[in-house]
Amino acid sequence: MKSNSDKNQSKLPWWVEILFVQIGLPDSWLSKILKNKRKFNNFVNDNKKYIAYSAILIAGVLYIYPIVRYTSSSASCIDKTTKYIKSNKINRSQRAMDINSLAVGYCHGGSLPE
Repeated sequence: MKSNSDKNQSKLPWWVEILFVQIGLPDSWLSKILKNKRKFNNFVNDNKKYIAYSAILIAGVLYIYPIVRYTSSSASCIDKTTKYIKSNKINRSQRAMDINSLAVGYCHGGSLPE
């Protein structure tokens, strides 16, 4: 049966148990860690709104960036292919719209006509 003094003591968090009891890190570090943890928690509680807005903004940028990169790469490929077709005079009778269509087809996996 547990004694009365054992009931009044709270259980140590797992990280305190591992780092400071089992490994034996200095106790002065524990007080610094706990002080910084308290400061961080106060900062988060005071700035929840700004942290949430920042997280939404960062998530939006991370979501949009691959789309922008793909579109930019595709536009660059189409531009270079169009210039290549015009400079080598492939299908000279083709109109500008047809040349652009050939370039788009090539950049998305097709082949250029000979």
